Amino acid sequence: MRGAYLAGIAALSAVAVAAAAGIVYGEATDRWYLGGSLVGVLLIAYAGIVLLLRKAGLIGPRKAER
Repeated sequence: MRGAYLAGIAALSAVAVAAAAGIVYGEATDRWYLGGSLVGVLLIAYAGIVLLLRKAGLIGPRKAER
């Protein structure tokens, strides 16, 4: 199950990198609507990454606190 979480993290990381590149492209070509919409995609991808990291047990409370 942990492997599935790690695959999801890798996929969302690729989405985040593509969104960041799209933001730079949108700003460079003066397409503000493209960059602005990709900011939302980037934030959602980051939220998903944090959620999957938590579910995989890679971040969260220390074992002594469980």
